Amino acid sequence: MNFMFDGFNDIIRLEKGERLGEAMEQLSRETSVRGGWLNGLGGAQEVTLGFYDLEKKEYHWQTFTGLREVLSLTGNLARDDNDKFVFHLHGVFGDPQFQTIGGHVKDLIVGATLEIFLHRTYKPLNRKSDNTTGLHLLDI
Repeated sequence: MNFMFDGFNDIIRLEKGERLGEAMEQLSRETSVRGGWLNGLGGAQEVTLGFYDLEKKEYHWQTFTGLREVLSLTGNLARDDNDKFVFHLHGVFGDPQFQTIGGHVKDLIVGATLEIFLHRTYKPLNRKSDNTTGLHLLDI
């Protein structure tokens, strides 16, 4: 992972074979990021997506392999109840037949590259458990 900070935003580039989750953990260790909103695009060779069943309060996960374009990656970074850095991302991915899949991104392995723009928040972002939904929602 390579990244640069322009005083308020981070520009991040992941290389082929890197895991997004590991890169975000590295970013949290090596920078002072306490929260932010991100957008990204590039390629993935594997992606695990989920859909949240609100009634059962659980995710249904599926892993997709094979090269796909990362058409849209958007979400945020925050700290959870245990001060662990977590990302909440949704994405849309296109295959060679121009068909798309999308959902909640659990993790992905980068194809050729993944380019991310991270806009840091002025204040730290935190997530808190919500009993009604079973999710960790932004604590605003």
